[in-house]
Amino acid sequence: MTQKYPYWRPFPLTFSIMNVVERREGVLLENDLIRLLESDVGEFSDRELNRALMKLEVKGLIHVQAIKKNQRVIKRISSKQKYLAIGED
Repeated sequence: MTQKYPYWRPFPLTFSIMNVVERREGVLLENDLIRLLESDVGEFSDRELNRALMKLEVKGLIHVQAIKKNQRVIKRISSKQKYLAIGED
């Protein structure tokens, strides 16, 4: 598969992830996210995806939860929701 954007992406991967999450009404599996992102932006590595997901989770925009050993669900966080770190309760 050839890269859709060979030199750089017109938008950051984090922006593209949020766009896909919004289109899917705030909840989707990681496999679906990867499939939709590949059709939108082309190829990317697992490292790039994990880094982008971590940035969005630290900013409080999404929550990534493991539901099986190799499967994660990505959920958009609304302004009313809050997730606390371990020991913050």
